Amino acid sequence: MMDDLPVLMRRITRTTFFFLSLGCVGWAIWPDRQPVFGGFLIGVAGGLLISWHLAWKISMIAAKAAAGTARRFGGFGFVSRAAIAALAAIVSVRMLHYNLPATAAGLLTGPLVTLLLGLLSIRRRSGGHTSDERGEKQ
Repeated sequence: MMDDLPVLMRRITRTTFFFLSLGCVGWAIWPDRQPVFGGFLIGVAGGLLISWHLAWKISMIAAKAAAGTARRFGGFGFVSRAAIAALAAIVSVRMLHYNLPATAAGLLTGPLVTLLLGLLSIRRRSGGHTSDERGEKQ
């Protein structure tokens, strides 16, 4: 199970870079939509940073659990991930004057990709056969 996290993170990173390249192409094709594509790019970059932070926290908690040491207070670090999202939104809107809804959509791209890739990996691991889910014998 521990081998799944680096593979999932590589997939998330590649997919995020795909969305970043789509945003750059969109910015090049429609330069009048710069606030929308700029906000989306800032949001996607912030979402990637949030995903990397969450993967780091998960691996740290798993290492501490495997070693049998006590876990630190703070869990998965929701406050720090929310601060990263707020920082991305502030930089995007206040400093660069980009679109806030586009930034929010970019921030949500990373977790959505993570969810979809995680569900696909679970389905692929079980072979996708419905009888595996119910525990029926073949």
